[in-house]
Amino acid sequence: MQKLNHFSHPHPLVLAEDQETDCCPACQERVKGSSYNCSECGFCLHKSCAELPREINHPFHPDHPLILYNKQPAYGNLNSWYCDSCRKSYKLGEQLFVYRCSSCNFDLDIRCALLPNLITRNLPESQHFSHQHPLFFIQNHHIEPRDRSCSACEELILGPFYGCFVCLFFLHQKCFELPPKIKHPSHRKHPLTLLANPPAHHEKCCCRLCSKPCQGFIYYCSPCEFGIKPKYAFFEDVIKSKNHEHPFTLLSRPFSFICDACGTDGEYCIPYVCSACDIVVHKECISLPRIILITRHDHPVSHIYFLEEEEVEGRACRICQDEIKTEYGCYHCRDCDYFVHVNCAMDKDIFIQEYEVASENQNPNQTNLGWLIGEPSITRVLKEKKIGEEVIAIEIEHFNHRCNLILCDDVKDEKYCDGCRRSISTSFYYCAECNYILHKRCAELPRKTRHWASKDTFTLEPYIDFICCFCCFRGSGLAYENNARGEGSCISCFLIPDTITTQGHRHRLFFDHKFTFKCSICVTGHQKKGAFICRLKECDHFSLDYTCLTSPNTAHYKYDEHPLVLTYCDNIHHHSDQCVCDICEESRDPNEWFYYCGICDNSAHFLCVLGKNPFLKLGLTRKYRFHEHRLTLAKKDYFHEYLKCSVCNKYCKEVFLKCTQSGCKYVIDWECQLHTRRSTGL
Repeated sequence: MQKLNHFSHPHPLVLAEDQETDCCPACQERVKGSSYNCSECGFCLHKSCAELPREINHPFHPDHPLILYNKQPAYGNLNSWYCDSCRKSYKLGEQLFVYRCSSCNFDLDIRCALLPNLITRNLPESQHFSHQHPLFFIQNHHIEPRDRSCSACEELILGPFYGCFVCLFFLHQKCFELPPKIKHPSHRKHPLTLLANPPAHHEKCCCRLCSKPCQGFIYYCSPCEFGIKPKYAFFEDVIKSKNHEHPFTLLSRPFSFICDACGTDGEYCIPYVCSACDIVVHKECISLPRIILITRHDHPVSHIYFLEEEEVEGRACRICQDEIKTEYGCYHCRDCDYFVHVNCAMDKDIFIQEYEVASENQNPNQTNLGWLIGEPSITRVLKEKKIGEEVIAIEIEHFNHRCNLILCDDVKDEKYCDGCRRSISTSFYYCAECNYILHKRCAELPRKTRHWASKDTFTLEPYIDFICCFCCFRGSGLAYENNARGEGSCISCFLIPDTITTQGHRHRLFFDHKFTFKCSICVTGHQKKGAFICRLKECDHFSLDYTCLTSPNTAHYKYDEHPLVLTYCDNIHHHSDQCVCDICEESRDPNEWFYYCGICDNSAHFLCVLGKNPFLKLGLTRKYRFHEHRLTLAKKDYFHEYLKCSVCNKYCKEVFLKCTQSGCKYVIDWECQLHTRRSTGL
């Protein structure tokens, strides 16, 4: 049995050949395969992480050696640190290994520190005219650069590349080897010179082949202000497309046109033409896939160049809501009457992949897409009842409860769903023994599915605590977990479609994933990129974030005997001096939503009524790897006010976990348990 005494852990570690745990504290990656483990406390390291050299000489910091620490040492008043290579930020105290030069305050996470060592000890380097520092050549690497783009062509780097990790400057190998000058048939007067950046005197320098601005390298003629992106410089006279029956021929002269494939301008640009069909297109539009999958629609959508007037009259793109023009190309699902602009469908946040049909006779809109919905949450139906033409399950087995659940329609008193933590006013399933309750809708949710705002799949999982990635509220119960990112979404947010109507606004709202302004209703600061917006000019870009959109229609406040109703406009308290929150006693904006009791004439900010954590269910227990006993979810009150966290030794904040074992005084604050779970696993 091979043992190792490691500087990062007080107990000996034993080598295991086939181990699988949630997270290695050195690299924050899942442990699978050979690893070193501590039998006493569950501490686990990848074998490769445990055998990292304690000191290295690194080409990114040649003046001093770098020392390996099991966490970044604190200095100054900073709460976080970042890797000086990739600029990724980490919180102080996280169990993430770091190579550090203390005298220079230079830090590298182990991914960046060891990337050059994966190739050779003598890392090859070269000088390029576009950058002031030598560039290291990375031939083979198992760590893919995350969101790292080539500075020449702006495309993601996946293969061999040259890079300066200090400046985060990277070039594909093929872009590094571009010739400095070329001759191009579209500009016969002068040769084109390779420039590292668009000319400073011409801010709107565009590629004459695609008409898009050049932000990377460009082949350019300064006297004529003529430029072409490198990927279009090595042209083809004739291009055959698998998605069009005729070949496309290059026109050697630039002119202004509108592309028949995507419907966007080609201002003074070099197009390709199909003389048989009389269509003119951008070069990149020749390769548009005929059928694609997008996040916003459940069926494949097909590309078409022209539509009949009656097919699309009055139609709008279902993503950007602008008009669909019949004379230009778009993607559409004919069975669903669904239309979308080409550029909207091909947006990197929306486009999933090209879709291949099995035969020409197959209708892609009728294809059964197995990736849409997985197994149901109801594992078995025990009893059924037929009401009219509908068969309803009245007794079921559910994956998240050990007892059978029975359908009930009688809502006598205030009940809350253990799935979504919202009040119950319609049919629900309940367990008479455990007082476990689920909305009928929540019980029937698919166990695995996808979401219109993401390319990833989601799995319905039980939590005693999670933070919704949409509304940012902390919650308990069932949540859809993003299988790729590990983020959780509450059921209420997950079920909202991308086009909605709400009582708080008179027009339909559409989700815009590029919208970056504040919500029109609140200033919570929770909103991430994207919001539901109204496209009409008269509404001045009215927008709603998930926090406001999913606020309960009714809520209870501990000092008010009546339910409070969510109210969208204050038509009662007209004057500003009357618009006061009766809870915090501060002024309210009469245009903002609020909760109101008409009987008592009480009004309040909706966050004052809901509180910080309205969807947490206190008292839930769970076993975590970082403590030997089960822990229960608790909230700060008068009796817990002075409890100290056993990890950071600071007073606990709003929510914390405490040990259920009698005599054990273990307490851990919410933030500390999040960091601990990342480093030791669940």
